[in-house]
Amino acid sequence: MKRIASIFFFLLGILELHAQEYIFEYDVEFFLYSGRRRFYNHLYYTTANSSAKKEFTDFSMHREQRGHFGITGRVSLPAHEGPITHIWAETSRQVKDLGFWNSDCEHTAEQYIASSGQTEFSETNLWWGCLSTYYSHVTTHVYRAYPKLIFANNQPSLLPSKEKIIITNTAGFPHSVYKWQYSTDGAQTWINVPSSVINSSPNGSLKISGTDLMSESAFQQLAAQGRPVLFRIFNPVKSSEVISLQAALSSPIVLSHEVVLERCHQSGDAIIKMTLDRPLLSGEVLSCFINGQSIGNAGNVTLDSNNSFYLGGYNSGTYAISFKGSYNGNNTYTGDTRHKFTAIIAERPAITHSFTQKNVSCFSGHDGEIALAASGGTGNFTATLTDAGGSVVQTQTFNTGNVSFKRLSAGNYTLRVQDSNGCVAKTLSGEELIHQVILTKPNEAVNITEKSKTSPLAYQSSDGVVQIAVSGGTPSASGYTVRFVRKSDGQVFTPTDSHSDGSQYIYTLRNIPRGEYTAIAEDMRFALLGNEDKQDPCSCHAQLAITLSAPPLLTVDVEETHFINCHGDSDGELTAHGKGGKPIISARLPYTYTWYKVSDGAKEELPLQVDSIAHNLVAGQYQVKITDANGISAESAVFELKQPDLLSLSFTTRPPSCNSGSGLISTTVTGGTPPYTYEWNKEGATEANLTIEEAGSFFVRVVDSRGCFITGNVEVTAPDAISFKPTITNPTCHDANNGAISLELSGGTAPYTIHWEDDNTLSTPNREHLKAGEYVAVISDQAGCSLHYRVVLEQPEKMTVKLSSGFTLCHEQSRKITAIPSEENVTYQWLHDGQALTETSKELTVSKAGHYRVVVTNEKGCTATAEVEIKASNTELPLDITIPSSVTAGSPIHAVNISRIRADKLEWSLPDNAVITSKSNEGVVFTIPTPGIYEVTLTGYLGDCSTVVSQRLEVLGEGGVVLPDGKGDAIKQFLISPNPTTGDFKVYVELKEPRDFTLRLLSPTSVEMDKKEIKNIQKQTFEYELRGDTEGVFKVELSVGNEKSTLRITKKRK
Repeated sequence: MKRIASIFFFLLGILELHAQEYIFEYDVEFFLYSGRRRFYNHLYYTTANSSAKKEFTDFSMHREQRGHFGITGRVSLPAHEGPITHIWAETSRQVKDLGFWNSDCEHTAEQYIASSGQTEFSETNLWWGCLSTYYSHVTTHVYRAYPKLIFANNQPSLLPSKEKIIITNTAGFPHSVYKWQYSTDGAQTWINVPSSVINSSPNGSLKISGTDLMSESAFQQLAAQGRPVLFRIFNPVKSSEVISLQAALSSPIVLSHEVVLERCHQSGDAIIKMTLDRPLLSGEVLSCFINGQSIGNAGNVTLDSNNSFYLGGYNSGTYAISFKGSYNGNNTYTGDTRHKFTAIIAERPAITHSFTQKNVSCFSGHDGEIALAASGGTGNFTATLTDAGGSVVQTQTFNTGNVSFKRLSAGNYTLRVQDSNGCVAKTLSGEELIHQVILTKPNEAVNITEKSKTSPLAYQSSDGVVQIAVSGGTPSASGYTVRFVRKSDGQVFTPTDSHSDGSQYIYTLRNIPRGEYTAIAEDMRFALLGNEDKQDPCSCHAQLAITLSAPPLLTVDVEETHFINCHGDSDGELTAHGKGGKPIISARLPYTYTWYKVSDGAKEELPLQVDSIAHNLVAGQYQVKITDANGISAESAVFELKQPDLLSLSFTTRPPSCNSGSGLISTTVTGGTPPYTYEWNKEGATEANLTIEEAGSFFVRVVDSRGCFITGNVEVTAPDAISFKPTITNPTCHDANNGAISLELSGGTAPYTIHWEDDNTLSTPNREHLKAGEYVAVISDQAGCSLHYRVVLEQPEKMTVKLSSGFTLCHEQSRKITAIPSEENVTYQWLHDGQALTETSKELTVSKAGHYRVVVTNEKGCTATAEVEIKASNTELPLDITIPSSVTAGSPIHAVNISRIRADKLEWSLPDNAVITSKSNEGVVFTIPTPGIYEVTLTGYLGDCSTVVSQRLEVLGEGGVVLPDGKGDAIKQFLISPNPTTGDFKVYVELKEPRDFTLRLLSPTSVEMDKKEIKNIQKQTFEYELRGDTEGVFKVELSVGNEKSTLRITKKRK
C-alpha cells in the first residue's frame, strides 16, 4: 500500500505540472486463493496518439501476490498522447505439484476498447482472466477514464449583456470534449450553450455574452434582479466544476471622444467630449473616472440628447478615462476596451512673435516696412499697428509665419498681436508683449542746383557744357547716380567728370549740343525701391530741367528779286536772305557772302558778287554761302534762275455757220510770260479769240506781261437752230435724290448728242434720282451746232426736330420728354435703346434709363430724328403738390409742396403771365390775370437725379368759381390734388392757427363715406382712395367751429 500511495502522490505532482491531462481512476478489490497458488498480472494500455504498449504498474503482480487486497489510485496521462483507446490484462497462475510450480492458467483479458472519438469510459463489470478462476474473484468498484477539465484561477465575475467575456478552461482536448452548459436556476436545470457560440470560442474556453443565451429583455431582467448564471463543461463520466457569473447590464460604450484644447497656453480650460452609444436606462447609474480617480459624486454622468457629456477645466496632458456603473443597484459591465479610452490633450503652444523693420528710404517716402513673425496659439493671428496718436494704421490677419506692414511713413508705431482666441504673448513678467517700433528717414531730400553752363558755338555743334551740384538724401561713398536725358529723343548722357565739394557732389557734362535736358540724381537707396515708391515725391531722387541754348540755325535762302524779262536777256537779280547763327555786329552786313554759278554740278565763284544781292545775271543755276561772326558757314540750296520760253503763236478757225451763226478764230500762245495782250486788225478786238461774221484775212500782235511780243496772220474761208422743251421735277425733301429732268429735242440737224457737265458718262435727254442743284446740258447736232441748257433743281427747306434736354430719373419716378418739330402735320415714332415704342404723340413719359430717339415724318414722307440720353438713380425723391383745380382770374393761388422728403433743390415753374406774391420750397402764392388752362410744375433735385410733378390749373373769369361756404376767418388753405382723379387724391388743410376740425368725404348722392375728427392741428395732408369704377362728383367738407367749406372732386374711370 505504501507503494500505491507514493505512486498516487507522484501522479498528483504530474497533474499539477501538466494541466492538460486525461485521468484514469481505479478501485479494484482482489480475492485470490492463498493456498498453493501463485498469481501473476500485468495491465497494459495504448492511447490515440501512441500505439506503443504501456503498463499501469499498480496492477503488476508477482508470485507473492495473493490473498485479499485492493488497488486504488489514479493515473494522469498527458493530453497530447490522446485518450486511452485500449486496456487489457495479461494474467497467469502457477500451482505447486510434487514440489514443483507449474502453470495451470494463462489469459489475455480484454477490458476496454474505445469506439471512434471516445475520450472517457467507466466500467465495473470486468473479467480479469486467471485472477477470476479457481476460488479467486475480482470486484471492480471504480474503473474509469476522463479528461481533466480545470478552470483557470482568474475568471470574470460578470456576464455582460452584450460584450463577450471568456471563461477559460484547460485547452488541448478534442473539441467534442467541451460540452458547455449554463443554468439560471441554481443548477437545478442545465441548458446546453448554443453550438455556434462554442464553435466561435477559443479552444477549451467559452467566449460569450448574455444575449448569446437569451433575448436582451430576458437577460436585462436577470441583470436587474442581480441573479447569477452558472456554467460548467458536461462530461458523462465526470463534469467540470461550476463557475458562477453575475448577470450584468452592459454599460454604454464610448463611440467617440473629442478634445478641445485650452483657449490659451496653460489656461487650464481644455474640454473632453465623450459620445456614448445609447442613453442611460431608468435605474441605471454611470460614474466617470480619470486616472482612476472619481469625478465628483457617484453617478456623475448625465447625457444630453446626443448621448454626450463633457469634462472641462483641464490642462494639457494624458488622461485615462474609465467608467463604473450599476443597474438597480447591481454592477453593470464596464470591462470592455470600448468602455475606456485615453484622451491626450495637446499643449496649446505659447504665442511668440518678433519683428524686423526697414526704415523709410527717402525723405518724403512711404516705403517703411515692419515684418512680423508669429507662431503658437491657434496659429491664426490678428496684428494691429497704431501710430503715435493711437490711430490704427493697418490691421493684418494671417496664419503662423510672417506678415508685413508696408507703405509706412517715418514715425513711432505700436504693434500688438493676438490669436483668434484673443490670446497674446507674454513677457517674463507675465504682461502682454507689445512692440514699440521707430521708423526713421533721411534728414533731407535729394536736391539738384545748376552751377554753370556754356552754350555751343553753332546751332548744330556739340561743344556745350553743363555743371550741377547734388546734395541731400543718402549718398554712397562715391556720391550719387547721375544722368542727363535729352528731352527731344530721350538720349541719356553720363557725366564727363565729378568730384565732392563738402556736403555736395559736383557733376559736369561736356561736349553736348543745344537742347532741353533733364538732370536726374538718385541716391544709393533709390535703386532698391519698388516701382510705386519711385514715383514723385519719394525724395530719393531729384530732377532739374536745364535748357542749353545755341545760336539759331544758320540758314540762307535765295530769292529771285528781278526776273529775266525775255528769252536770252541778262537782267536777272538774286537776293540772299540769311538768318540765324551769330551775326557780325561791327560790319555793314551781318554775314559775308560768296556767290557761285553751278554748271553740271561744278561751282564757279563769282568774285564780283560779294553783296547779299547778285545783279545782271543770265539764266542758270546759282548758290550762295554766308559766314557768321563765329566763323560758321551755311550754303543755300542751288537756285535756278529761269528765263521765259521763246514766244510762239498758232491759230484754230471755225467759219461762220448754223443759221447765220458767227465764226471763230482761236489763238494758242506759248512761251514768254503770261498774261498776254492781243491787238487784232479789227477795231476793238483785244481777246485771244476773235468772233467773225464773214470770211477774210486777219492779223494779231501778242505781247506778254514783260513786253516781249510776237505777231501772226490767219485766213478764214466760209459754210438751221436746235430747240428743246424741258420738264422739271424738284426733290420732295431736303437732300432727297428724287428730282428729275426730261428734255424733248427738235430742230438743227439730227441726230443729237447730249453732254451733261456733272457726269461725262451720261448722254441721255432724261435724268432721274437727282438731288437739288445746278445741271447743265450741252446739246449738239450733226452739223456741229450746239447750245447750252442750264437748270436749277430747288432744295426744299430741311425739316428738324428738337428734344428736351437729358436728365437723371430718381428711383421709381417718371418724367416727360417732348419733341418739337419745325413743321406741323407730322407723325411721331419713339424708340428706346433701338426698340420701337407704342407712343405716337409728341410727348413720351419715360421711367427707365437709356437712349430715346424720336423720328418725325411729314406728309411728303420726309423725316427728321433727335436723340436724348436719360439716366436713372437709386436715390428716392417722391414729390407731390396740391393746387386748386379752378380759380378766378386775379385771385391768389396757393400751390403747396406736400412731399415728405427733403430735396437738395426745388424749382417752381409757373405760367409766363403769373405774378408771384411769395415763393419758398414749401409753396408759392401767385395770381394769373387771364382765364385759361395752365400747368404748375415743381422740379426737385437730390444728388444726381431729379423728379418733376405737375398739376393742371383752370383760371376762370369773374363769377366762374363757386367759393367755399363761410367767411374764411379760420381756414387759410383748403386744397384737393389731383382733380379730376382716377381714384387716389390728397387733401391739404391749413388753418390760421391750431384748431379742432372735422373732415367729411361725401358720395355723389351726399352719403357720408368717411369722417375724420382732428384735434388741435394747424396744417396736415390727408390721403384718400376712391375704389371701384363709379364716376361722378364727390365732395370734401371741412368744418372748423361754425365755419364750413366744401370742395368738389371729379372721379373718372381709369
